Amino acid sequence: MLAGEVPDDEVLPGACHVRCLHDLGVARLWAEAVEEYYCLRWPQWRTGRHAGVRWRLHSSHHARRFHLWRADGRLSSFPYASLTAGAGTPELTTEVAEVGTGYAAVLLDAMGTTESGVPVPLPEVVAALGLTDRYPAADGVLARRLSGRRPDVSDILIARYRLVLDPSVLGAARALILGSV
Repeated sequence: MLAGEVPDDEVLPGACHVRCLHDLGVARLWAEAVEEYYCLRWPQWRTGRHAGVRWRLHSSHHARRFHLWRADGRLSSFPYASLTAGAGTPELTTEVAEVGTGYAAVLLDAMGTTESGVPVPLPEVVAALGLTDRYPAADGVLARRLSGRRPDVSDILIARYRLVLDPSVLGAARALILGSV
């Protein structure tokens, strides 16, 4: 996607960090592709604003998931079921990297351990990576997990964290679950 020889109309949507893409100069192209993809595939959404930041929450009844897009570059995907776990703070688990990749090696180095099952606080990992300016409120843990649920991935890094949602997003989520779009 970032290769110079790739035409603009071939930039594919996918899960990526918008600020990183902005730093690389392709954020607008990626965002347009992703927006078109989600608006066509997940046509049920609500929009709003919180603390001056615009957001759009997409819903998929089939996948039973939400995708929250914020104008400040923060992206979150979470299942319907996570809203029942806590009032406004779903607990999420995300597969971050497959061990053996270069990305996982950097994360393991920042974690300071390669042992399986050892939870390292996310603030420590974020600080070791020098990304506290991008993730000032990091909270949760990062751990290596062997024998993951996916049969094709047996050794992965897992992040566990709480996603704090403002009341307007929670209201939109409840409305989307009930189908009152």
